[in-house]
Amino acid sequence: MTKAIEEYSLSELVEKITEIINENPEPIQGFNAVVQFEVTDQDPSTYQYYFEDNTLKIMAGVEAEPKVTMQLNYDHFKKFLLGKLSGAMALMTGKVKVKGDITVALKIENILGKYNFKNLL
Repeated sequence: MTKAIEEYSLSELVEKITEIINENPEPIQGFNAVVQFEVTDQDPSTYQYYFEDNTLKIMAGVEAEPKVTMQLNYDHFKKFLLGKLSGAMALMTGKVKVKGDITVALKIENILGKYNFKNLL
C-alpha cells in the first residue's frame, strides 16, 4: 500500500523523488545543475539537488554553490511537485522566493511536470 503525499516526511519525499527520477532519467537528459530547495517549516530544511550525467542525487545541507535557490514551505513544495502550484504564480504571490538563475527554476518546473508523482507516491 502506498502512502499519500501528505503522509511523507520531507526526507522520505526526497528519497522518493530521487528514486522516481533516476528510474526514468529521460526528462533530465542533458540538464546539469545544482538546485537548492529551502523548505522553511521543516528540519532539515535545505536540500541540494545535483543533476549530473542523467542522474539525480539529493543531499541535505549546502555543499556546492547552487544555480538557483527556491525557498517555500512544505505544503507549497508538495503542491509544486504535484503540478498544483505554478512556479510563476507562486513567485508572483510570494509563495516561493527565488535566488539565482530564474531560467533554471523554470526548467525544474518543466522537468518535474514530466513525472507523474501523484500516481507514484
